[in-house]
Amino acid sequence: MSATVLLGVTVTGISANAVWGAKPTGLIGATAAANIAKKAVGNNAQVEDVELERKNGKVYYEVDLQQGDKDWDIDVDAYTGKTIRSHSELDHDSNDESSLNKPNHITLTEKQAGQIALKHVPGSILSSKLDKEDGQFIYEVEVHTNEGTVELEIHALSGAIVDTDEDDDDNEY
Repeated sequence: MSATVLLGVTVTGISANAVWGAKPTGLIGATAAANIAKKAVGNNAQVEDVELERKNGKVYYEVDLQQGDKDWDIDVDAYTGKTIRSHSELDHDSNDESSLNKPNHITLTEKQAGQIALKHVPGSILSSKLDKEDGQFIYEVEVHTNEGTVELEIHALSGAIVDTDEDDDDNEY
């Protein structure tokens, strides 16, 4: 009966070990969830927090990890150990500007991104930089044309043009 009552309560922001001191039958446990999350991210990641959560009838462990310049949130099903969700973002608390350096898995160079932009919009490159937007690495390339300036966003893995923004030099109102 007490296990049923505990499962009916939404647990948010409380340590999994504090709420589930005596692990209900079938839960994998906070330690196992942390190990599963570390394996998904890389064994050198540091576990910062493990919380047992319940949302929409689903019970899972939310594991917060730190690996290099990234913060990771991994949700692990509390019963099966299956990874439900994985999310990472650059650690904004870090004052190290190397966090925007090109990650090892990106093979497209800044020069190649510029060449892709110039094939799409003839002109001359004013600027280009690697940026991270919505969890995706993109190159922002600004091209000067006869008609004005065009800013292109190019996916850093695929080379696909994600967005184009044209700014005409015509200032008449």
